[in-house]
Amino acid sequence: MSAMNIWGITGGRRGNEVLVEGVAQALGGTYRSVSTNLRAPWKWLAPYRLAEIAAKADGAIAPPFPDMVIASARQAVPHARYIKRASGQRVFTVFLQNPLIHPAHFDFVWTPAHDQIRGANVRQTLLSPHAMRQPDLEKAADAFRDRLVPRALSGKLVSVLIGGPNAVYPFGPEEMRALADGLANLAQQGHHLLITLSRRSPDTYAALLRQKLPEGRYFLWDNEGANPYRALLGLAEQIIVTADSVNMVGEACLPGVPVQVFGLKGGSAKFCRFHTAIQAADFVRPFTDALEAWPVQSQNATPEIGQAIAEAYARHLKSLS
Repeated sequence: MSAMNIWGITGGRRGNEVLVEGVAQALGGTYRSVSTNLRAPWKWLAPYRLAEIAAKADGAIAPPFPDMVIASARQAVPHARYIKRASGQRVFTVFLQNPLIHPAHFDFVWTPAHDQIRGANVRQTLLSPHAMRQPDLEKAADAFRDRLVPRALSGKLVSVLIGGPNAVYPFGPEEMRALADGLANLAQQGHHLLITLSRRSPDTYAALLRQKLPEGRYFLWDNEGANPYRALLGLAEQIIVTADSVNMVGEACLPGVPVQVFGLKGGSAKFCRFHTAIQAADFVRPFTDALEAWPVQSQNATPEIGQAIAEAYARHLKSLS
């Protein structure tokens, strides 16, 4: 696999890029990232075949083609299908998440189990792939330890991953106040909070946390300066994460410490299936203003997905010979 040439194709959203980068890293070889940037009307026509007209005109995907394409997001579908066709079916095409068309249009499809996609070439896992590994977390923890960990600590180091409003979770100020109150309760018990806000978090959420939390009992990163996200995962003895991001919840399961999810109003059938499944597997438990500890193991679906793709790719190569 070391000589494999991989193109990762997305519509430019970071959530999709994380999936593709993680799987490409697991496979090894050389990697090139491509963003489709489809314009109207092609972005409206994706994922259907007519949008391949725009893919054909995209100079970023001219030959020589790679050994493998790993695509994610609806707007990446036309590019992956065009490359498959233009290469005479030689390029192995992988799609991550629901392609919104029949999986048979690709050589391999990974979907989260909550999407309920079926097919002979479909692999499902409860958690999503990502580009983080345990050694990465340990290295980041060592780099940030002196800055983030207080010398006198009576309680636990609790990392808190906070998202923000999205299409299915309004995540309004009332819920943020409830979360801040619960975190303040932990801080008052002697626990030290390491908090990160996402790009979706309104500015008022950082201000609310500073207002509610006792001084000296927390660190808050609000998208200024070096990103300590991996350090927060590596240092954590417990993790609290908001329910609005499947990727963020999955990443929280990597360190192998207890993870509690702060539930939010709203959601969707898919999100509900996801949270129900990972709670049933005891990967996570709800956060209701108190820490809960139980035996846990590190959870990482990326190696499993990478191995399944590698095996399918080997069969593909054999079929070409």
